[in-house]
Amino acid sequence: MTTAGACSGAPERPVRRLPALLLALLLLAGCSVAGSEPDRGDPRRDQQDRGAYRVVPGAVLGTPVADPETQAAEHPVVARLLELVAHTPEGERIRIVTRSLSLHPVGDALVDAHRRGVDVQVIANHQASKDFRVVARLRKELGTDRSKSSFLFLSKGSRRGVRVGGDGKVHQKTWTFTRTGDARHVVMTGSANLSYYSTQQYSDMWVFVDRTDVWRAFDRDFREQTGELERRGRGFAPRLGTDRAWFFPGWDEASDPVAALIDELPGRGAVLRFAMYAWHGDRGRNLARIVAAKARAGARVQVISLHIGKDIVATLRAAGVEVHGAKFANGNDVHSKLSLLAWTGPDGVRHRRVVTGSDNFGSDSLPRDELAMAIDADRGPSWQRYVRWYDAIIARAEAEGH
Repeated sequence: MTTAGACSGAPERPVRRLPALLLALLLLAGCSVAGSEPDRGDPRRDQQDRGAYRVVPGAVLGTPVADPETQAAEHPVVARLLELVAHTPEGERIRIVTRSLSLHPVGDALVDAHRRGVDVQVIANHQASKDFRVVARLRKELGTDRSKSSFLFLSKGSRRGVRVGGDGKVHQKTWTFTRTGDARHVVMTGSANLSYYSTQQYSDMWVFVDRTDVWRAFDRDFREQTGELERRGRGFAPRLGTDRAWFFPGWDEASDPVAALIDELPGRGAVLRFAMYAWHGDRGRNLARIVAAKARAGARVQVISLHIGKDIVATLRAAGVEVHGAKFANGNDVHSKLSLLAWTGPDGVRHRRVVTGSDNFGSDSLPRDELAMAIDADRGPSWQRYVRWYDAIIARAEAEGH
C-alpha cells in the first residue's frame, strides 16, 4: 500500500535519472526504461475509428519512469489504461476501482470519455485520494450520485465487508470496459495504483479480453462495492474456466485461499517466484512456513519484498530461499503482489500460474476490498515475459546489494 502524497500533480517523491548499469540490465532482460510493452504511439490518434484498435490480452509489466512529473503517461501500465479509455466508444461503460488516484493524464482521459458519451464510474479510497486535484475535477465532472450513469465514489470503508464487521478499505486495482477497440468485456487487474508515486514502481497488470465470465464477476464486485447489490456471502470466489478469483474480505488465516493454493503444490521440481510489496504479520508467517516447506522439499524459491518481517526473512533463508530487498535508487521500489508458480503435475505436464492482484501477504489484507487472481499461463507469451521482467528486478537488486 502506498502513501497518498501531497495534494498536487507533482510526484510524491523526488526522482533522479536511472544509472547506466540499470539501463543495461533492463535491456538484457528484454525490458525498456519506458516499459516492457511495445511502443504503441499516441493513444489519442485514430479516435474516429476506435474499432480498429486491437486490445492485446495478457501481462502488462510496469517499470519505473525516470521522471514521473513529465513521463507518467509513458509508464507501461498507465499507457495501456490510457489507450483503453481513449478507444472506448460512446454509449459504453468504464469502471475504475483504485486505492489512490492523482494522475492528471488519467483524469483528463476519463473526463474526455465522459464528455463524448461514455459512462464513467470510479471508486477510489477516500483517505488515500480525497485531497488530490484530479479527484476534485472528477467530482465536478462526473458527480457523486451513484444512481447516475457516471459518478465518483470515495469509499470510506470496506463496502463488501461492512456486514461482517470488516473495517478495511478499498485496496483493489481493477479497470473494466464493456467495449473498447475491437473487444468487448475487457478487464485489467493487478497491483498498480493510479498515482504519480506508482509510476516510480515495478507493478503488473493482466488484461482479459472477450472474457464475459471474468467481466461479469468483476461487474458484480463493483456493484457490491457501490452498495447497489447485497454482498454475496463471506467471500466471493468464482471459478472462471481454468482461472480463479478470490474477492476479499471473506477469509481468515485458517481459510486463506492463497495459502491453500501454494500448499497444494508439489515441492520437487517446482519453481516459485514471489514479488511482494508487503509480507508480514501472522498470515505472512504462515505463508512463509508453507513456502519454506516447499523449498525443503526441493523447490527453487526466490523472493523479492519491500516491507518484509525479519522473522519471515529468517524462516525463508533457513530453508534455502533466496531473499532480496526491493528498495532501489531513484526512489524506485516493487509494488507487485505477485506469485509466479511453475510445477509438474502427476501426469508429467508442466503447469504455470500467475497469481496477481492487490493482496499483499499480510493479515491486514483480509478485511479489505481486495483481489487475488490465479491465472492459467500455460499458453501464450506472458509467462516468459513475466520471468524476464522478474529476473531484471533480481539483477537490479543484486547490482544494488540487496
